[in-house]
Amino acid sequence: MSRSPFRRRPCRGDALPSWVVPIAVPTPYPVGPVTVYLLEGDPLTLVDTGPATRAAWRKLVRGLKARGYAPRDVKRVLVTHGHHDHFGAASRLAGLGAEVHVHPHDASNLLLRRDYPRRWRRLRRSGLSVGRTSAILFSLYTLDLTTRRLSHYTPLADGETLAHEKDSIRVHHTPGHSPGHVAFELEHEGVWITGDTLLDGITPNAVVEEDPENPTRLFLSIAAYNRSLALLEKAAPALLLPAHGRCLDDVAHQVAVVRTKQAQRAEQVRSALQAGPVSVARVVETLFPHVSLLGTFLAYSEVLGHLLELERRGAVVQSVADGQERWTLSA
Repeated sequence: MSRSPFRRRPCRGDALPSWVVPIAVPTPYPVGPVTVYLLEGDPLTLVDTGPATRAAWRKLVRGLKARGYAPRDVKRVLVTHGHHDHFGAASRLAGLGAEVHVHPHDASNLLLRRDYPRRWRRLRRSGLSVGRTSAILFSLYTLDLTTRRLSHYTPLADGETLAHEKDSIRVHHTPGHSPGHVAFELEHEGVWITGDTLLDGITPNAVVEEDPENPTRLFLSIAAYNRSLALLEKAAPALLLPAHGRCLDDVAHQVAVVRTKQAQRAEQVRSALQAGPVSVARVVETLFPHVSLLGTFLAYSEVLGHLLELERRGAVVQSVADGQERWTLSA
């Protein structure tokens, strides 16, 4: 078995601008360490923070110290998106004087706003058993213990430019992996810091959650993600600095790989509907027969995301019978 791409060290060497310093911070998640990027110069800036665990904080402090800084010297934190390994320590740094910038479309995650009864009903309507539904909600609760609520932050806007001594930093809204995901372009370096949008060796999960602009419906994550991929492809940055694994200098190839995998998964989902109206849970069982209880959420999210995208394209239709949602191929 090949080693997970997430276990590799972050990119280093001549490809990186001298003032951009990657710091590998451990996480308690299967994804492995997250790369936090220190941008030296005025204001001293961190892109992402790692989770709010003791091990992560110690490693972050050590990485800063190696460059002659302490956490209190960080004046600005730029968060790519509101997932635990990316903003977990942001509130702690804010307490030491840093100004935290995040896209407001990730507000629910930043505030740890969880409506567990509503989530329970939605998961049960999808056909998931009581056991798997309980495991999903418990895993979400457990994940929230590895971060800290971020109540106060400066909202980021697509296209705005942030001043920095070394280079101007342009903000690009790149939703998909989360509704408020952003990338930061170092405009004169040809370098983008892209969070979890594009990773070597894996297709990032386009997590399904409420649409921040209309919470009564689900966010169409795959459609948004594909628009973000198109943006990266068109911009063709010389180097991408992702949050996990190696840096990428082959953006067009990586985008093509993701699109191929998406098409394969969509076809697998379509094939699982051949027998007639099928629940999300049944599709998950078909495509991921050995998925663990705690891994069910990612499998569920991936399947539902593809179903919503196929529905958007008119390829499938949804119906409700006996309180359970079912999906079928359109005529």
